[in-house]
Amino acid sequence: MYAGGVLKRVEGLTYDKLAYFVRAGYVKPRKIKTQILYYNDFSEEDVKVIKHAWELISKHKVKIKAAFERARQRGEDIQLTLNLRTPSGNPR
Repeated sequence: MYAGGVLKRVEGLTYDKLAYFVRAGYVKPRKIKTQILYYNDFSEEDVKVIKHAWELISKHKVKIKAAFERARQRGEDIQLTLNLRTPSGNPR
């Protein structure tokens, strides 16, 4: 998903802030080359992390680095929970 799609899904986020998050390394989207330009291609996981981090930053005044760490940790916790609920050896 291009930056415009991310901005539509994350209320209040500006293009400048999104570009800063990418430049600072908080988010690492794939780079897509179209003729001579490169575009950022954000995954669904990137969007979830950005959305949660932006909520922490804008509503709860959490610093940017801490917000992205917590957002990533939340994503890992959810994945771990999903893996624990369905054991791989026991089909239902």
